[in-house]
Amino acid sequence: MSQAAVRLSLSQKEASDLEHGVNNSLHSDISPSILISSGMDYEDQQCCLRRDHSALSVHATDLQLAKFQERSNTLQCKIAQWCTIQLLYFPSVAHLRSSDIKSSIDSTQEEKPTDINLWLPSQIRRETLLPCNDSFSKYEWDLRRAQAFDALDDLHWHLRLRTHLYKFKDAQIRSQRANTCAGIIIKNVEINVSVAAECYRRAWNALSALAPSLARDVWMTELPKLEEGDIRGMGDSTFGESSRNHTLSWIWKARGVATAGMEGEAVLLEALRVKWCRSRARANQWVEEVELLLEEMWPSGNRQDVGFSSCM
Repeated sequence: MSQAAVRLSLSQKEASDLEHGVNNSLHSDISPSILISSGMDYEDQQCCLRRDHSALSVHATDLQLAKFQERSNTLQCKIAQWCTIQLLYFPSVAHLRSSDIKSSIDSTQEEKPTDINLWLPSQIRRETLLPCNDSFSKYEWDLRRAQAFDALDDLHWHLRLRTHLYKFKDAQIRSQRANTCAGIIIKNVEINVSVAAECYRRAWNALSALAPSLARDVWMTELPKLEEGDIRGMGDSTFGESSRNHTLSWIWKARGVATAGMEGEAVLLEALRVKWCRSRARANQWVEEVELLLEEMWPSGNRQDVGFSSCM
């Protein structure tokens, strides 16, 4: 289930509660589920801004610095407004924020928007002993679980793209200029792979902090911890493996809820069949489009040949 589907489900549940006269919202525009989901969005924006800051070169232009500073200011204002509303639902966070403000005053550097602690339920349970409402923890659990699956889907897509680009580069690219362009494209795909892996690890850490309080024991079966060696394509093997003893990374099996035995093998084979059929359908579509293009080009050339022969 994707994050969009979980948000829709939570909003429908809140609509059903309102129809029955139950209103848990303390703000006219921000409901509990919207508070958690928007906090996760701001967390993603913090990570994106942090990556963009590290990507800035020493000799960045004034325009690049201005755009980055504008994004930073906008995010800081949004987080400040969100933190004000958060205090309505989490009064105990006021003590944590006062400690953050005190530490920022004591330090010589100004607190950046990327360093602001959002104090979502997972962070409260992981780093403090303060109580946290279980309903908010359940909201974040559902959203984090969907975030992990979305990150795995993005990881699958970028790994397949990387495999295709490497194969295309080896088979088709020859000149130095083309190799340089292909290397830049592959580097961007590698960055996207790292971003998807980082997103999954962030969701996994939040789930591990929420699981004890919600009595969720089997979640690590379908969402194991992501190691560096697990981030590889379907055809990639680890050190010491050959084509005979090649093993598939668990990231390609995660969608089957990781059932063991023959049932799990059947789920994996079915998923591979679906992926193969989709790839074959896309390939046949491209072949058909090329044939149609050649068919459309043929009459004009044929007419020119006929006209030339008649003149002779």
